[in-house]
Amino acid sequence: MAVNQSHTENRRGVVIPFGESVLTQCQDVELSFLQQPEGSSYFSGTKKGTLFLTSYRVIFVTSHTVSDPMFSFMMPFDLMSNCTIEQPVFTPNFIKGIIQAAPNGGWEGQATFKLAFRKGGAIEFAQLMMKAASAAARGVPLGSVNCWFSTPGLYVVTGQGGMMYTQQMPCPGLP
Repeated sequence: MAVNQSHTENRRGVVIPFGESVLTQCQDVELSFLQQPEGSSYFSGTKKGTLFLTSYRVIFVTSHTVSDPMFSFMMPFDLMSNCTIEQPVFTPNFIKGIIQAAPNGGWEGQATFKLAFRKGGAIEFAQLMMKAASAAARGVPLGSVNCWFSTPGLYVVTGQGGMMYTQQMPCPGLP
């Protein structure tokens, strides 16, 4: 997990490594920390912003209109644990879990996070997040294109399913 390393200069988007795909995003999400690491001012208060799901991580970008020392918060799937989705009666649905600090991530230790979806979408986001984390753990991340030869043609698996390619309909990007 890293602090302030995954946002664009104007805080309207995310910076992700080559080969990674943005799978979905949710606006008007609130990030708070129920258990905070000691010695860091980044984790106090509730942050409002946009949540991005990529093929390898969850990235929260604080709204550009909000004054907060945390501009972005990146959580790779392999550093997240104990994730649950909660459906309270009178408040928005939320995802809760534990995140471990990454080496050189701007903080140390672990924190318990809460992502509240004020305009809905928590269940759909959590389902896609679990699917993406499972795919990444298997080495076939969602959103990437993987091709191999098979009879009677070339089969391409993408994050959205499969497509059969033949000599009459060749795979894009292949000679």
